[in-house]
Amino acid sequence: RKFVAMRQMLPLACMGVLLSSTFLTPVASAQEAREAPSTSLDAVTVYATRSPQSAFEVPAMTSNVDTDAPGNAMAGDVGDLLEFTPGVEVTDGPRRNGQTVSIRGFDDEAIITMMDGRRQNFESAHDGRFFIDPSLLKSVEIVKGASSAIYGGGAIGGVVAFETKDAADMLLPGETWGVYTAAGYRTASKEYSPVISAYGRTGALDIIGIAAVRNSGDIEQGDGNELTSEDNLLSGTFKLGYSVDDFNTVKFIYQGLHNDGTEPNNGGGAISPSNPIVEKTVNDNQYAVKYEFDNPSNNWLKPKLHLYYNDTRVREEDVTGTNAGRVQTRDLSTIGFTADNQMSIDLSETQNHTISYGFEIYHDEQEGTTTNAGTRPGVPNADATNYGLYVQDEIALDTGAGRFLIIPAARFDSYRSSDDAGNSQSEHKISPKLSMSYLPNDNLMFFGSVAQAFRAPNLTEIYATGLHFPGAPPFLPDNFFIPNPDLRPETVTTFELGAGLKFDGVMAEKDRMQVKGSWFISEGDDFIAQEVNVAAGTTQVVNVPNARLTGFEVDGTYQLHPITAKLGLSYVEAENKDTGEYLSNNVPLTLVADLSYSATSIESIFGVRGRFAAANDKVGSANTPTPGYSVYDVYYRWLPSGPGLDTLTVDLGVSNIFDKAYTTAFATLLEEGRSYNVRVAYKW
Repeated sequence: RKFVAMRQMLPLACMGVLLSSTFLTPVASAQEAREAPSTSLDAVTVYATRSPQSAFEVPAMTSNVDTDAPGNAMAGDVGDLLEFTPGVEVTDGPRRNGQTVSIRGFDDEAIITMMDGRRQNFESAHDGRFFIDPSLLKSVEIVKGASSAIYGGGAIGGVVAFETKDAADMLLPGETWGVYTAAGYRTASKEYSPVISAYGRTGALDIIGIAAVRNSGDIEQGDGNELTSEDNLLSGTFKLGYSVDDFNTVKFIYQGLHNDGTEPNNGGGAISPSNPIVEKTVNDNQYAVKYEFDNPSNNWLKPKLHLYYNDTRVREEDVTGTNAGRVQTRDLSTIGFTADNQMSIDLSETQNHTISYGFEIYHDEQEGTTTNAGTRPGVPNADATNYGLYVQDEIALDTGAGRFLIIPAARFDSYRSSDDAGNSQSEHKISPKLSMSYLPNDNLMFFGSVAQAFRAPNLTEIYATGLHFPGAPPFLPDNFFIPNPDLRPETVTTFELGAGLKFDGVMAEKDRMQVKGSWFISEGDDFIAQEVNVAAGTTQVVNVPNARLTGFEVDGTYQLHPITAKLGLSYVEAENKDTGEYLSNNVPLTLVADLSYSATSIESIFGVRGRFAAANDKVGSANTPTPGYSVYDVYYRWLPSGPGLDTLTVDLGVSNIFDKAYTTAFATLLEEGRSYNVRVAYKW
């Protein structure tokens, strides 16, 4: 191993924070009585354009998930956090090790996942890529639609950007140190989840350490059955920041996770002879160093440098089946570096340019082993190097007819990959994008964009060999992976049109309303798809020449204190243009809703939210339709303000309150049934 085990690192990191806090001098201050938080209609997006922009005014659809919001704070995994986000599907069932995200029908391979700006490139047909406990997260920002022009290959469907907590997020005004403790429990998985964090800030130094534990058992489903799944998870984050002077800052980040679990090899599938139960161990360690220069009086130079290393190792030992005792591994390491700069140019009082440009390079190395035959089937020993350069200009124009935001952008990407068998592939792509929003006044906006994005095939898709699954001789042969070094990158051109409306005083003097929506069409060339020929005994990843995805999304919020209502509606239809057959990317008409009431007189928030989906019956011949469903959650938060209780938060909730047995669009397993959830948090 290149690094010490996380079990050793986390206690040391957290101990360092606790020791550091002893020399930080606290500033005594009385905390003001807390008010029930209200939903902000003036959200800011950073990842849509790489610079802070109003989420309402930017020419794109975005969502921002506050992980500490009522209802979200009790989340057991990333799927619980994102399931009420419009346009987003959490795929492959309720086991956390198998969960991935789909945006607008595009699967996780067509979506860039980032953690504090680091690419998360681990991929597996049977495992997820969310090696993070929700307790460590501050927020999740989701950019929907083609984003390759600034983020490179893989951003066809969008970007999912996770941000972990900093000391500044935990400290109240006037404080210089603190300790946070929390504990939660979920009945459906018999899961308990304690958290401890220490953080502080003094002079030029800020520091935070968080350690979280989750122990869970089998998952009770809506039909009363139990899904084999056991997790013993330890995760944590350690950050150390130092301000060299007023303009230069350096930050070191460590994030780690260790999980010992018991579940099928394919966490998204049912137990079978070809999907035996395994003892699965996941170790994920991520290291990063960031440097930033920001002088407010210098509009030409605001560089950000980011060097990072991710190392993910998955070990599986068969417990059942004909290969009991077999050990298989999948390891992926990524080393990456990004350099970005922004400059602001005021050409006149009514015209401003924010020019962003940068360079990125990252290298992935994958290795698969098995005790039976050396190299693990379907996990080729291979590596890939990618680099890209981008430039973008955000042109803000203020005219007598209204305000315009015009954003041209383009990126050049090149990648090369090879495997141990001598196969190789080399490609390059240019990804252009032009988007524009127009605000005739502060209450109305229109936007449109055209963008070309691409996705390079991953190492497994190109070079996989070995046994995929056993057959049934003499009727059906064993099925083997066939490598395809000629696999082309998929290229998608997306057109999007949308509009937004916001008002104060719509139906009452102090109410607020905001709604934004869009229609999009994505034309795809060389779609990457897996082709399984059972009769011939082969599995190969191939290109679908022509595909089309069309859909729409609407996201709205209405606020009349003490009531807040949020609604989101989405739909995607996908087809093979040559054959007319539906593709598996279809997303049925889906509505998400959240209604909350802030009872300030009793320092409480009450809420109910629901997810409603039509039947997913527009599927290809290789897929099975799924029925529609409706599922509801209720939640309650108590925020006392009395002496000694003013930093206490109590969350109670019931998810899937009617114990609905349902399956989402991109899953075969029933979701979690009714669960009674509780979480208590206190800041010292």
